Amino acid sequence: MTTSRWKVILTLFEEGDTNITKLSKKCSMRYDVLRSEIDFLEKKGIVEVISGESRAKVIRLNYSNPKVIILKDLIEEVKDIFE
Repeated sequence: MTTSRWKVILTLFEEGDTNITKLSKKCSMRYDVLRSEIDFLEKKGIVEVISGESRAKVIRLNYSNPKVIILKDLIEEVKDIFE
């Protein structure tokens, strides 16, 4: 998994549902790069894109995907180790 995909996933875990413009700023990523990563993660079922205008689309983690729950648990465990 690429570093930019991890940034997107971690930011969504921390921020919750957010629009693509805010996510771009939080991840320090250009819009076109972020859009590409979101498209990839959406195809894998990791994120969902909720309707909205182009840059106002809301992105959220797909908690109906068991892999997202596993990722969430792993991230929480890793944070506990380093805190």
